[in-house]
Amino acid sequence: IVDLGVDVRLNCRIGTDVTLGELRHDYSAVFLGMGAQSGRPLPAPGGDAPNVVTATAFLKAFNDGRLRHVGKRVVVIGGGFTSMDCVRTSVRQGASEVTLVYRRDMKDMPAAGEVHEAIEEGVTAIFQAGPTRVITDEATGKVTGVEFIRMQLGAPDASGRRRPEPAPGTEFTIPCDRVLLAIGQGPELDWLASPGNEGPEKTKQWRLKADAVTF
Repeated sequence: IVDLGVDVRLNCRIGTDVTLGELRHDYSAVFLGMGAQSGRPLPAPGGDAPNVVTATAFLKAFNDGRLRHVGKRVVVIGGGFTSMDCVRTSVRQGASEVTLVYRRDMKDMPAAGEVHEAIEEGVTAIFQAGPTRVITDEATGKVTGVEFIRMQLGAPDASGRRRPEPAPGTEFTIPCDRVLLAIGQGPELDWLASPGNEGPEKTKQWRLKADAVTF
C-alpha cells in the first residue's frame, strides 16, 4: 500500500496526537478501523475485583512477557475463540484447575469445534450457566470464587440461537483465584470524550453509531 502512494503515519494516536476534528478538516472522509481490542467488563457484583481480568488484557500480558503467574484455579467465562485461547494458555502455563463456563449449549458455542481439544488438554467445561457475582475475600479483596446460576434455554433470539434464561434456585459456586472474561470485545473509544473529537457516539454494544448504508 505504500507503493500505491498511501501515506502511513506510525505512532499516531487518534484523539490524542491528532483529533477527529483535525482529520475532518483536512480530509473528505475518515474511516475508523482500529479493531476491537478492549475487553468487556463483567456486569455483576465483584466484577471489578483485582483478579478479574479481561481476556484481551490477559493475552496481551502473556504475549509481551509481563504475565508471570496465571493462577492455580482459573475460571474463564465465555464461549468464543478468545475463551479457547485463555483456557488453553492457562493449562499450558501450569494452572492446576481450569474451568470454562458458557451460558448456552455446547452446540451453540462460536468455538464449538475447538472446545473438544481444550477438554482433552484438561479443561473442565460447564454449559448453560451464567455468572451472578464474584466472591472476594473481605480482608484482601481478591477473588475466592464465582457464583453461577443454571440457564434454561428459551425462545430463539435474533441470531437464531435459543436465549438463555436463569433458572431460580440453581446457584452454585466455583472456587478460583483468577477470573478471565471472554464475553465480548469492542474498540477503545474513550478518546471520543476528549476535546476536538465531538460527533460520533458509542452504542451499548461498544460500537460507533453510524448509518448502516451511508456510514
